Amino acid sequence: MQSFVESLPDYQASGCFSQYSFQCAPPKISKRQRVRSAPTPPYIGAPGHKCSVYYYWWRFLKLSSNYYQTCKQNGVGPCAKLYEDFGDLYKTGFRDWWQERWQLFAERPAVTVADGQSAADDPSNILTLKLDLSRGKEAIRRSLEALHLQLHYPERVATNHGSTARYSVFSRPILMTLHRQLQIYRHKTRDPGATDAEIADRVGITVNNRLEGLTERQLIKAGISIDPLYAQMRRAKNRVVQRDFRMACSLIRNVEQGIFPKADTR
Repeated sequence: MQSFVESLPDYQASGCFSQYSFQCAPPKISKRQRVRSAPTPPYIGAPGHKCSVYYYWWRFLKLSSNYYQTCKQNGVGPCAKLYEDFGDLYKTGFRDWWQERWQLFAERPAVTVADGQSAADDPSNILTLKLDLSRGKEAIRRSLEALHLQLHYPERVATNHGSTARYSVFSRPILMTLHRQLQIYRHKTRDPGATDAEIADRVGITVNNRLEGLTERQLIKAGISIDPLYAQMRRAKNRVVQRDFRMACSLIRNVEQGIFPKADTR
């Protein structure tokens, strides 16, 4: 199977048409890889390969005990069908896994540029296109429009409607939220003795620090006990951690079915 880096045409770096597209921004794992409309990073300083919903797809699937069991049994188990596509996630890191499995998430366009062609290298500015007639007139029209945008208005390129990927992104991902839910799940499962408020502090969750509109300093100055303020903040942190833990568990259950990101509870 062609690796992800090998699939990147040389002219992609110059902003010209890329033969492969994704429903959401793919992870950046190559210096010559250009990512248009990069999403908001999951946290400050996050490396490029983590700035993608596909990284969190891989990461949440690794948290599945059912998938772990299937991998330990060489593809035999409750996630056997999914294993055929995703393979053993525990034998390699994300970058190597993505190099081998990226085509699971790639869109199949109805119109593509013929192999080896580049608008930048062709002085006549003529491209030979290949049309997949089996996709139908509407799909071809949409692909031609997308090609036009990618060639002439790359800054306007948006997510395509009607994914043709083998595994499509279920809902609009917010990477910061996925990262927070991942961190909370890890702390809850690795340190079951920690309170929810302690976990909230570790993850950096902030809550309203005012009581009846007064800050801690103002309460002390007015001679009012700050205990109710601390209790209110603790309850708020507990709610956030408990909600995100439930959602993380739901994300894991659904990713076992090849669906991500989908949370059935709040």
